[in-house]
Amino acid sequence: MFLDAVRKRNPGLLRFAAQLHRSGAIPPNTFVFDRGAVRRNAERLAARAAALGLKLYYMAKQIAYDVQLVTAIRSSIAGAVAVDWMGAEALLAQGAAVQHVGHLVPVPVRLVPTLMARACPEVWTLLDLEAAAVVGRAAQAQGRVQPVLLRINGGDCFPGQEGGFAPEEVLAAATAIAHLPGLRVSGVTSYPCFTWDEEAASYRPTANLEALVASAERLRAAGFAIEQVNAPGNTSLSVLPLLARYGATHGEPGHALTGTTPEQSLGGSEEEPAVVYVSEVSAQLPSGQALAYGGGLYARAHARQALVGTTPEELEESAPVAVRFPPPQFIDYQCLLEPPPGRRLPTGATVIMAFRFQLFVLRSYRAIVEQNGQGEWQLLTLAPPLPSL
Repeated sequence: MFLDAVRKRNPGLLRFAAQLHRSGAIPPNTFVFDRGAVRRNAERLAARAAALGLKLYYMAKQIAYDVQLVTAIRSSIAGAVAVDWMGAEALLAQGAAVQHVGHLVPVPVRLVPTLMARACPEVWTLLDLEAAAVVGRAAQAQGRVQPVLLRINGGDCFPGQEGGFAPEEVLAAATAIAHLPGLRVSGVTSYPCFTWDEEAASYRPTANLEALVASAERLRAAGFAIEQVNAPGNTSLSVLPLLARYGATHGEPGHALTGTTPEQSLGGSEEEPAVVYVSEVSAQLPSGQALAYGGGLYARAHARQALVGTTPEELEESAPVAVRFPPPQFIDYQCLLEPPPGRRLPTGATVIMAFRFQLFVLRSYRAIVEQNGQGEWQLLTLAPPLPSL
C-alpha cells in the first residue's frame, strides 16, 4: 500500500501535511509534495541512467508542471517530454527545455510551427505520414532539419492512445519520410513498453517493446542511422536496467520522481515516497460511514485506506480505515470512508491518503513542502492560492 510506504519511509511528510491542514494553511483536496524527496529521486534516476549509458526525458504531467518541482527535477534531468501541446506550453512558459514532443498526443496542425520555433525539440514523434508532411513543412520554413521518431504500434496501446506504424509498415514509412525536406528519421518510440505484473510483482516487457526493438533493427539494416530507441512506460530505478538490456537508449520517468511507481505499493521501491493527498471528513452517514471531500480522487488510483484524525498524533497512531472511491463514470465529489464498528469519524477531521495520481486531469490544490537545513519542514507554495476572505 502506498500509504504504508509513506508511514514507514517519509513519516515527516505525513505529519507536516496533517499540521498544515489542522492549522488551515491548506484546504482539503490538496496534494502535498516533498520537494527534497523529488529532487533526490531525480538525482538517483539520472545517476543510474548515466551508469547504464541511457538518457532521460522527465514527464511532468502528473505533477501539473509545478514550477517548484520541475526546477528540482531539472537540476538532474535537463529535458522534458511533453505529453501534449498544452504540457509543452506550460513547460516552456517557465523556461524548461522541452526535448520530445508529439507523443503521446500529436501537436495540432496550426500549432506545429510555433511550437517548433519555441521548443526546438531534440525529437518530434510522428504517428502518420500526414503529420510528417506538416512537421516537415514547418521545419523547412524555419531553415532547420527536425529529427523525428516513428511511433511504433505493437498492438498493446491504451484506449485513446492508438496510432503509429506497425512493425511491417515502418520501413516504407521511414523511406517516405526520408524524402520529405526538413525531416531526418533518427529513431523509434512506443508506449507502454513496460508494464507492472501484479501477480508476479515485477515489471515485464510488452508487445510494444518487442515491436520497437524489431523496428529499430529493421531500419538499421536498411541503412537508417537510428540514434534513439525511446522505450517509456514505468521508467524507474528498477526498469532502467531492463531498458539497457533490451537495447533502448532513452526512458521517460514520471511517477518514479514522486515515488508512486506500482512497486511502491509493496513498499519495496528504491524511490522515496514524496506525496500525500489531504482531505477532510465532510459528512456523517446513518450507516456509520462518513464522506470525505474529493476532487483529486483519480479513478485508476486503487486507493484502499486512509488515515483519519483530529490531530497529527491521532493520525499517526490510529489504524487506517477503508476507503472507497466513486466509480470512474461519476464525478469524484467525495469518497466513502468505512470505519470499523464503534469508531466515529468526526466532521472536519483530517484525512490522508497516498495513491497514484495525474494532477493535470484533476481539480486539486498542490502544496510544495521541504525540510530546511535544520530539518524543519516549511510550506513553500500553495497553488492555486487560497482566496482572502
